[in-house]
Amino acid sequence: MPPEIDALTQQVRQILLTDWDPSNASRSDAACSEYDSYINPLLSLLSRGATEESLMDYLHERELERMCFPPAGRSHLRRVAQKLLALPARSTD
Repeated sequence: MPPEIDALTQQVRQILLTDWDPSNASRSDAACSEYDSYINPLLSLLSRGATEESLMDYLHERELERMCFPPAGRSHLRRVAQKLLALPARSTD
């Protein structure tokens, strides 16, 4: 895996753990990979020109479907989406 992709993966993981973290995975070192299954889909969305809304939709769906959290609205996801969009572009080559 190229180093820049590994670094980008780590950045996405960090954003998910520090800014999203609906299951409080950041509280446990053993759970630091809790959201890793969401990283590649998010990177794919970003590489295809995701919008803030599409990233918010993805994260909101994960909260509702995968983690069975009650609807809490989407406003809390805007900052997470903005941080993801601010990441350096991922090469699709």
